Amino acid sequence: MPARGQILVAAVLVVGILVMSVLVTAYQAHTLFLRTRSVVVRETVGAITVDFERALAAMLALATRTYFNHTRFSDFTARFEELGLEPGDLDSAKRVARSFLESWEAAVRVVYAEKGAQVELVDSVADVSDLLGKPAYVYDFVLLVWNLTTSGSYICAGLKLNLTNMGLYGWKVLSLVGLTLSIDEYFAANNTIRIKVLTDNGTYYGNLLARGWVEVYYQQGEGWAKATIKDVTYEGFGYYRITLNTELPDETLFIVVASDERGILVVSRAVTPASPSKGKARG
Repeated sequence: MPARGQILVAAVLVVGILVMSVLVTAYQAHTLFLRTRSVVVRETVGAITVDFERALAAMLALATRTYFNHTRFSDFTARFEELGLEPGDLDSAKRVARSFLESWEAAVRVVYAEKGAQVELVDSVADVSDLLGKPAYVYDFVLLVWNLTTSGSYICAGLKLNLTNMGLYGWKVLSLVGLTLSIDEYFAANNTIRIKVLTDNGTYYGNLLARGWVEVYYQQGEGWAKATIKDVTYEGFGYYRITLNTELPDETLFIVVASDERGILVVSRAVTPASPSKGKARG
């Protein structure tokens, strides 16, 4: 009897060890599956988000370029005329942008159909008061605040996303895409303008020289003349010094036009100081 009991106990232990081994293996496999699926989900969500913000930037570029000078940028803006874009008209640019994003929304459903993608664009509000230094909100999709000492171009929209075949439900993001330009100072002694450029939610923009561009215009009689830029120097933290070959007279209205690599434009305006000494440009 004792021998039988020992054999029974040993058998139970062996079976228990085998069961535990199977459970541990199953748990590790399940954990690996969840970890792998989590990575795939993150990558999918990240790809859709990046593409969403790229689409928003393209539509803001369209709105700012047609509003500033439709003809000059007609290689880009003219493509959207058959969709209802009216040259220089911001309201029609907003309608075209909404239509474009609805098409993008449908395309995402097709591309990610095997993942069970359900996408919904949501009208949203973004507070850009800190960027502009005064109360301002993006509540009608696109907001252009131009011809001030601190100006900005913004587009804002929300995105809801489900990936039903991957177990993701209720994911949301609010995206604000934009470009902010401030005229900080004008130095009459060496014909230099100091500006600050920020992207999106206030990130310092350091690619104006390599990937963007900047222009300066000044009032001459009843029209505008383009100033010749001698040099542009990046000082860091979004600040640039623009040295002109053109000497701007005292108390002359001038504008600075900046563009980033996404094609988004913004226009700021100021007045040269009355004295020839260093001083703040007036708005």
